[in-house]
Amino acid sequence: MLTKQNKLDIYALLCSEFPKKKAIPMKDVQAYLENNGLSYAEFGYRNMRSLLEDLQEFLALGKSPGTAKKKDPDVTLHDYVETPPQKETKPKKTEGKKEKPDLKAAIRKALEKGRYQKDKEYPLATISKTLRDDGIDCHAFGFGKMKNLFLSMPEEFEVRNVEMNGVMQPWIRLKETKPERPQKTKADILKTTDKLIPVPAKKARSSVKAVKKETIRAKVEKKEDGSENFFVPDKLLLSLKEMAALGLDDKTIVGRLQKDYASALSNRQVERRPEGIVFPLSFLNRNGETLIGAIRKADSQTGYAYFLNFVGVDKDKPKDYLRQMVHFSDYEESIATLAKMAKAESWCYKGSKDKHIILKIFLQYTFYRLVSQKKIMVDEASGFVSFNTGLVTEDYDPIYAVLILNRSKTVKEDYLFQGFTVAGSQGLGKIVVERFSPLPAKATYIDDPSDLLPKDNMQIHTDYRHILLDNLDRLPLSFLANIAAPFEGCRKIVDQIEKEKNPFKIQRLYANLSEKLQNDDLFYNLLRTSLEMAISKGLSMLRYDYRMVLPSFFPTRNVLSFMVPLSFGRNHGKVDAVLLIEKMPSGNYQGQTILTLKQCYVNSRLISPLQNTYLKAEEIED
Repeated sequence: MLTKQNKLDIYALLCSEFPKKKAIPMKDVQAYLENNGLSYAEFGYRNMRSLLEDLQEFLALGKSPGTAKKKDPDVTLHDYVETPPQKETKPKKTEGKKEKPDLKAAIRKALEKGRYQKDKEYPLATISKTLRDDGIDCHAFGFGKMKNLFLSMPEEFEVRNVEMNGVMQPWIRLKETKPERPQKTKADILKTTDKLIPVPAKKARSSVKAVKKETIRAKVEKKEDGSENFFVPDKLLLSLKEMAALGLDDKTIVGRLQKDYASALSNRQVERRPEGIVFPLSFLNRNGETLIGAIRKADSQTGYAYFLNFVGVDKDKPKDYLRQMVHFSDYEESIATLAKMAKAESWCYKGSKDKHIILKIFLQYTFYRLVSQKKIMVDEASGFVSFNTGLVTEDYDPIYAVLILNRSKTVKEDYLFQGFTVAGSQGLGKIVVERFSPLPAKATYIDDPSDLLPKDNMQIHTDYRHILLDNLDRLPLSFLANIAAPFEGCRKIVDQIEKEKNPFKIQRLYANLSEKLQNDDLFYNLLRTSLEMAISKGLSMLRYDYRMVLPSFFPTRNVLSFMVPLSFGRNHGKVDAVLLIEKMPSGNYQGQTILTLKQCYVNSRLISPLQNTYLKAEEIED
């Protein structure tokens, strides 16, 4: 069935073609959606009408006056409403219609014949084969995929993704069915608190969603007392102390981390993600936000089974503390002023509508880092506040931001922006010198520069399946076209991607190509071999000229990596993408993922300017 994001995508697609509050023939809407790659069967619907009926958030079905004989209803778009009013359901007429077979009963009978046990998990592929052998076809029941069929019966089955050899694979658990009971009253429900996930007292609600009845079998190392244990790197321990302002000793902090993980397991509050097994922490950061941790399996040569891989706020992107904490009377003008003061460089990509988009993100990430490192300087006596922007003038003088504590009840932010300046200049520059000693320090990212230099004997362990199956859209189309040339089906999809302009349909085409790649060993092996050659050539480039080594810092994960330039075409001087390399606690190097040049630009610019490197903002398409 459609997810919320699917619905939002469809809403944007329809609004780009049809007007709102105007009756549109359903056949026109159906034709438009199908032409843009949307298949109702793939999402588990019997027909397009049933799919449209599930989009009450932004459309309504009904017949226009004077069209009583019309078979299909008209479609009327309206504004997106998060919780649409419930439609009155009318009993369906069943006279004269042949009843469809009981799907649940048929599946249950087939699984009993296959001797599948209740409350146990099995790979989706294994169960699917059993059902197909017994004559049960998901398409016959209106489902595009067998996974969607199981998702439609949550009371019978539980579907969860399990990471196997770096690829997320669906597994099915057969639930223990119980006889129906009389409907409980509110008082009855309140008595059954033992079945609810307990929430510890005085603990902020975790931003990690509880995974109901999910068992994460993390075989971590056992200590002598039988409790679960994992290694905590010193860097993450220090980072946690800074974020949460902890005055505890290292041993106590590690003990609390272990306890948090054990508690999350027992309360089913763990979740498997690409960064590892994620669980909520009992620590809060300085802003009162709940923190999460993630553990990953360690190298077999280490003395521990698992290690802490991440500590931080559960956000995909760094929180914009700058706009939340600092009030600007005119933000756009302030950014333009900073761009004029700073040493000249490109602050937008090729084709960017916002000519300062890179500078805005740079300042946001820098402020986020300064807050975590406690480098926002405050003079309580005068109320002045200042921080180092990390930028310099043409004369290489550091540029500082000057703020003032907010004492007005009409403004919600903590500080009021006063301006940018250099130390000692007239006005604000003199305030910086008079009120702050030493002057505000810049954000720092690199502890040991030697970690960024590739060793001659360095081996990179790369998750090729994740990179190729999940990130095909980050590879150059010309490169994909060359590899797909001998494979007719794949070649046609690549040709369609090259011609297509609609983002929604492009996304669907890449998903189809990924599915073909997963099912075609020869196509996958050719693509993997080509990627391995590109990585090998990129490492040779770094060893030949160390100046090509560009670091990259991810603020949310507090992780420093370096990038291997990847070139896939015959133009050897052109870099098409990068492979992100991270040094693990064991000393090995992990190839985490492949990124487009735009995806890695700002994270690399945080550390140093990128002029005279292969990352040129003016050549990167927005």
